[in-house]
This record gives sequence, C-alpha cells and structure tokens, in this order.
Amino acid sequence: MPVVSVSRMVVASTSVAPLVTLNAASTGLSGNVYAKAIDPDGVFSVPVTVNASAGNYVLELSTLSSVSTGLHTGQVVVNLYTDAACTRPQKMPSVWVNYTVNVLDSGGAWPGNHLTALSSIQGASEWATFQGNAAHTGYVPVRLDPNQFSTRWQISVPALLYYNSWCNLATVTTEGGNFYMAGNDAVTARSEYDGSTLWSYSFSGLPNPSVNPPAVSNGVVYVAAGQQSSTYMYALDAMTGSKLFQSAMSSQWEHYLAPTVGSSGVYTNAGTYGGLYAFNFQGDRLYFAGADQQSAWTPAVDANSVYVYTGDALRVFDPVLGTLKASITDTTFTNYIYIINGSAVLGAANSVFAAVYGNSNLNGGDIGNSLVHFNLVSNTVDWSIRGVYPSTPAYDSGVVYVANNNPLRLEARSEADGKLIWSCAPPASGDTRFVSEVLLTKDAVIVSTNLSTYAIDRSTHHVVWSYPSAGNLALSPRGILYIEGYSAQGSTTTLTAINVH
Repeated sequence: MPVVSVSRMVVASTSVAPLVTLNAASTGLSGNVYAKAIDPDGVFSVPVTVNASAGNYVLELSTLSSVSTGLHTGQVVVNLYTDAACTRPQKMPSVWVNYTVNVLDSGGAWPGNHLTALSSIQGASEWATFQGNAAHTGYVPVRLDPNQFSTRWQISVPALLYYNSWCNLATVTTEGGNFYMAGNDAVTARSEYDGSTLWSYSFSGLPNPSVNPPAVSNGVVYVAAGQQSSTYMYALDAMTGSKLFQSAMSSQWEHYLAPTVGSSGVYTNAGTYGGLYAFNFQGDRLYFAGADQQSAWTPAVDANSVYVYTGDALRVFDPVLGTLKASITDTTFTNYIYIINGSAVLGAANSVFAAVYGNSNLNGGDIGNSLVHFNLVSNTVDWSIRGVYPSTPAYDSGVVYVANNNPLRLEARSEADGKLIWSCAPPASGDTRFVSEVLLTKDAVIVSTNLSTYAIDRSTHHVVWSYPSAGNLALSPRGILYIEGYSAQGSTTTLTAINVH
C-alpha cells in the first residue's frame, strides 16, 4: 500500500484541496476510479474527487473549514473503488496519506523562520519590474509544489501608499540574491536570505522629495524620484547603491509604478502634463512622448514597441525614436480620478489587455470599469468586459487571469473573445475585495484579497494553499514568494517571505 505525504498551510475557516498523483501503471489502477477518505482526526472531508490525466489518477482531497487553528498531524486513508457507490475495491484498494496541516489565523503567532539555503528554480527569471517582466504578464514559467511551502522570514518595511490609502506602490523587484523596495523617500536593497538591509539611497535632499518603486536589470537599479522641478530618473549600482546617473524629467505631483527596461532603454511615465520618458542606459534622453496625464502606470515594452495605456487610449511608440506607431481609443473610459493604478499587459502578438484599475475603488466599486482587449492588427478594441477590475491581470498561452470585485472572483478569460473559461471565488466570509495583481505559474494562480493570499490550481480551479497575509506579490527565481502587506494606515507594513521550493 503506497504512502504519500501532504503538507499545507491554510487560512482558518477555509479549506484547501491538496492533490495526490498516482501512476496507473505502477499502482495497477484502471478504468473508473472512485475514492473516499477516512480521517479519524477530522481534518479531511470524506469525498475525494478523482481525475484521470496522462496515465495518472489525481486524487483531490479537501480539508474541512471547521478545523481548529494550530498544527495538525496525522494519517488519512483514501480507499479506492471501481464503482461510484464505493463498494468494490480497486486492485490497489487504498493509499495512506501522512499529513501536516497548519491552520493559521491572521492574529496568530508567526509560524517561525525557515532560513533554508537558497537555490534557483529552473526556468524562472528575475522579478525585474512591475508584474515581473517588461510585458507585465505576471507569469513565471515554473511549477510549484505547495507541499514545499514554508515561512522564511518576516520584517517591517515602510508603507508606500498613494491616493486615499488604497493605491499601494510598494512593489518588490529582485536580482542576484537581493531584493529592492522603496519607501520613506529612499530605495533600499535587502538580502533575500534573511531580509537584512544591504544599502539605502535617500532622496530626502531633493526640493520636492518622493520615491517610486524601483526596477532592476543587469546590475542596475532604476527609480524615478522627486516631483515638480526636481524630478529625475536615477540609476544606482545594484550591489553598492552608488549613483550611476541622474537624468532630469518634468512632472507635477504624480507617482509612478516601477520603470520598464527594454532592450533599447528605460521607460517611465512623467511629464508636467503627462507623457512617456525614454532614456538609454547611459542616462541620455532618447525622447519624450505625449500621453494623457495619469498617475500610477508604467509602459509595457517588447523588442519593437512601447505600449502606453492612459485610459483614453492605448498608444504604441517606437522604442528608440519615439514616433507614434498606433493609437487606439478606449471608448469605455471615463476619467474620474487621473489614476490608472496598473499597466497594459502584452498577450500574444498584436494583443494587449488593459483597464482603468483605479476606477474600481470609486463609490465602493459601484462605478466599476472594463477589461479591454486591443487588437493591433485591426487597431481596434475588439472586446471589453464590464466588471470591477482592481488590478493588473496575468497572462499565459491565450488566457488572461483577472481579479474581479463584482462578482468577487478570480476569472480566467479567453484572449480571443473575452469569454469566461472558469472562475474561483475567495473562500473566507471576510474576503471583500482583491488587493494584489495576479501572479501566475504553470500550475497555479496566486492572488491576495483584503485578508489572505491564495494559490489556486490551474487545472482543478480550487485553492491548494493559503496564508493569512495579503498585499503586493512577487516571485523570486531563488524560490521566495513575497507578500508585501496591504496597510491602509500607518507608516510601516509587513513583508512576508515564503519558501516555495
């Protein structure tokens, strides 16, 4: 009789659905397989879903939402049958599952540091800018095993909040074993190993000091800082924090998301009346291009173009010359607050997604917004979906994954026509809205509500792991999931590091 192990963290009063994969050839399982669990400690529910996939049978267990907080260890026996009534055993009649389930409450004690040696996840790139990459897809092409997740460390960091305390600009970027954040008019480098501070560069000496989230690429940290006549693009050495260049820009009082680095330069929103700045890697200005004045956005970039979404339109610029290649009007746009709070996302060739994410917070979400798809072959908006979309979606292989606050659910939608493929509602009664962008791997969608962070399996569409902390997300190629705590008040917040391999 085979014995497997399951380890999970789960938010109190919710359930998670661990998967156990059994190879048909090695176990002798065949035909239809039905299962039910026997757990004398009452951690797992009796029903077990079984799915056949590529020569395997995948058992989907489910913890009970009534399980008390604390650490639960035990063994559940999953009996396997050939009939739906569960009366005729399979050739292999059962599998034993040893489990460790840690049920966590948001007010509970920290589960403890686990400072394991850092090692790279094959296929993962650095989380270099907003939503990880220049296309802002939020996608990391790796598979994660929730059985390996553990708490690594937790530290207090400055809260970087803008506009009525709901637009959280404190995003994390990573490179070479370090991570970088902004706050308190400074950008700071810290060690991924334990969160300790390595260096900090302050902009407090500027006439109008402020700081925006950093991007990092090829050993250089890029950050837009300052306002009004003292606005600059800075380049800092990623290892030492020494200044490499400081290039002037114009602005009013806006804040920006992290700059986007492409093959030809560095790009950011700025300008007295809005616009796009482009710099080469020596700090020389390539160009300034006009765009509608909005706060809290960053362009998407590929080898051929720079994509600027400012609500009124998607504008496409040449990355070196700044010439306008295309402009597509968004007829769904109403300008209430001059803030985008997200970015355009590049899909397949000539495909771009965007929304005025900031409008989702107006009147408690009553006004809403639209997820819009731009077709750069026809230069049209070829579909739009009305909802309350608060944050930048993620994309992979013809599917866009987007958080919707009304109805409250994560949605997987077709790139071709926007049709809903599947959805998953957050499980806790106190979950009222999403507060993070969507992070995507090959097998999981990770997203935060106002209460917790959930990992949702892309095949079963059920929650497989959860943790009672919420905020901006990032995934390091050294196997750390960052949760930058959402805090509507106060000068500090909590940054949690989770080991994921």
